[in-house]
Amino acid sequence: MKSFILDASIALEWFSANATPEALARRSLLDDRVALVPTLWRFEVMNAVTTWLRRGDISSATSAMILNDIMQVPFGTLDEGNPESIVSLGVTHSLSAYDATYLHLAMITGDPLATLDGSLITAAKKVGVDCL
Repeated sequence: MKSFILDASIALEWFSANATPEALARRSLLDDRVALVPTLWRFEVMNAVTTWLRRGDISSATSAMILNDIMQVPFGTLDEGNPESIVSLGVTHSLSAYDATYLHLAMITGDPLATLDGSLITAAKKVGVDCL
C-alpha cells in the first residue's frame, strides 16, 4: 500500500466545523494509502485543539469529539530523523522546525506530502517533493 506524509494542518481541517471541500476531498487519501506522521504530530493536534478551546472557538464536547475522531485516523509514526537536517531545511526555507520535520520526512521517504500550509507547499516544490 502506498503512503504519504500527513501534516497536522490538513488532518485538523478534516474534523473542523469549517472544513473546506478541498480538505475533505483529500481525506479520501486514506482509502488507499497509509498516513505517516512524525511523533510530534499528536502534540500539534492537541495544541491546536487547546488553542481553539481557549479562544472559545469550540466547546469541550466538540474538543473531545475532534480528538477522538482524529486519533482514529490510521497512521504510522516515523522518527523525525536528523535534527541538523531539519534545522537546515527550516532556515533555508523559512519554515518552523515542525513544518521542516514534515518536509524532511517526505524527502527521506520519497513519499508525497499532504498539507494545507502554503509555505510548506512552496518549500516542497523547491526540493522536488510532491504535494497531495
